[in-house]
Amino acid sequence: MMPPSIVSKFGGLEKTLGKASMGIAFRVYVGLMMFVSLVAGIAIFAVSYPLFLNANFQILNPIVFPVVGGLLVALSSIGVFHLYPRFEVYTRAGKIDANLPTIANFMAVLASSGMPAESVFRSLGRVGDEFGVSKEVGGIMRDIQLMGLDLHVSLKKAAEKSPSKGFAKLLDGIVTTSHMGGDLALYLREESEKYKRERMLNVKHFVDNLGLVAETYITFMVAGPLMLIIMLSVMSFIGGGITVGSMDPMDLLNLLTFVFLPAGVGIMILIVDGMNPQR
Repeated sequence: MMPPSIVSKFGGLEKTLGKASMGIAFRVYVGLMMFVSLVAGIAIFAVSYPLFLNANFQILNPIVFPVVGGLLVALSSIGVFHLYPRFEVYTRAGKIDANLPTIANFMAVLASSGMPAESVFRSLGRVGDEFGVSKEVGGIMRDIQLMGLDLHVSLKKAAEKSPSKGFAKLLDGIVTTSHMGGDLALYLREESEKYKRERMLNVKHFVDNLGLVAETYITFMVAGPLMLIIMLSVMSFIGGGITVGSMDPMDLLNLLTFVFLPAGVGIMILIVDGMNPQR
């Protein structure tokens, strides 16, 4: 069992882990993180120490490098364990936000037929995997059926743990509407229309930004490299000891063709993928 003094240092991770819904207890996750980082650090030290021991260092003791390497690997392991739940939260939130118009519309149709709110969430749970809310709705139904909690209390708990701020606001709105005796179907229809407008606005911004990215790609990845390739090819053909800085034109041409262009294309793909609205 992890000492409370160590667990308390990762208080912010507990909330993130709950939103990620990774199915692992916070103390177990912290213990696993510390164990993996310790084993990784010791392994790197054990592997690198014999290698540096035979090296001839005039200034530093050979043990310095294995120790530093082990510490860096251990800290990197802790960093990975910290970032992974955040990545899960970001991924799940993106999928839920992309499906919010459909989720609200699905619930509005059921509520319009006179179905009680609890039955609406039970039906949503059957298609929750498609919308990315299966874990949230599953938690709501478990709180009601197994823990005996009221629907409003379980919705509040789900809103606090939801990775999506939009879905959390939707759940809070359902609780508020029910408490005030409002029309749940009307509220869900209005929210669905609002989410549709936001989705269309996000797609419009993506298309506008995609045009800017396309112009940048043509300028720096097509026209610019083509001009450089022609210039370097002519310089290499002329010969006569012509160099660019201290590099031979042919070497620079190979570097441009096989390193800079593929790297630039990869960066542009990552940029467009990051801009693309999730579906």
